[in-house]
Amino acid sequence: MSKLGTKYPTLYLAIMNFKITFIVAIGFWACMPVTLLSQNWDDDDDFYVPRRQGLEYGINLGVYRAHPNSSQFYNGAGWYELGDNQANLYTIEDRLFLGNTEDQINNLLNLGGGNFWIPYDSSPLLMPYDPGLMMGLKLLYFWNPESALVMNLDAVNLNAAGPWTLETDMLPGGGQGSNDIRVYGIFGKERRLVSSLGYRTSAFIIDEAAWTFEFGGSATAIQIKENFIRIENNSYDLITFFNGNQFMGATSNLTSVGFGYYAVVGLEALFDEGGNLELNLKASRDNIRLGNGDGAYQEKLWNFSLYVTWLIPPHIGDFVRASF
Repeated sequence: MSKLGTKYPTLYLAIMNFKITFIVAIGFWACMPVTLLSQNWDDDDDFYVPRRQGLEYGINLGVYRAHPNSSQFYNGAGWYELGDNQANLYTIEDRLFLGNTEDQINNLLNLGGGNFWIPYDSSPLLMPYDPGLMMGLKLLYFWNPESALVMNLDAVNLNAAGPWTLETDMLPGGGQGSNDIRVYGIFGKERRLVSSLGYRTSAFIIDEAAWTFEFGGSATAIQIKENFIRIENNSYDLITFFNGNQFMGATSNLTSVGFGYYAVVGLEALFDEGGNLELNLKASRDNIRLGNGDGAYQEKLWNFSLYVTWLIPPHIGDFVRASF
């Protein structure tokens, strides 16, 4: 970490500030009395009103939709810096002419004495992310049924894919036309850890259901996992280090952190014994960072997620028995 602080002081301070905030929040909740971990109900004739105070835990499960702009980091144009001590983010063209890769591809494509090259417009402009499965945890501390402090910690793996082109001096398939243009795939993979701390309020529709509204600050840590191209059945990493004899990967975990804000609107169904269910739609304005250093990718983008939260009953044994 000291080396990181020396080389990237801004990133180092951001990570340290995030760690301090996270530890303070966890410590605050951990110090809450155990007797507050309950959701009680006051019976009064034919209706009941929740008396909700204290700490509650939840599990998030849903779909995360990332803004496509950040996928340009993986498009093979090599516009950005990794910030790694060893590995580089290569362009498609540079990577295919490293070492004996050119000879491998000539043999793979059966070019004989022919040649191949990468057109100037080979790379895709964008490589839209596939929707990612999001899983995480939620902590809430209620002052009353309408007001709570909320912390979320969610993880999601994202995949991006797009086409790129390679051209040879051979005749096209079938002998028709003048250009032999071949289309292959380029891929990027990353992992995001999204944490947030905010305030939540509720507006009851009926005793058993309420609208929920949440807003606050967020931090998004992104780890670059892979960036590679495929030619026929072979894969070639664009994030690599070539020492003249062999290819090696990055020496760091290629993680960067950006901060932003978010808002959530949801619908909560409340049950007598706890175990409430929430359906939530979240929009966040995140500072997305990929790579480190002055040449890293950085842009403020909107990201969205749709997810269900199950709030774990304080007395889960009683809840299971009541359900059957």
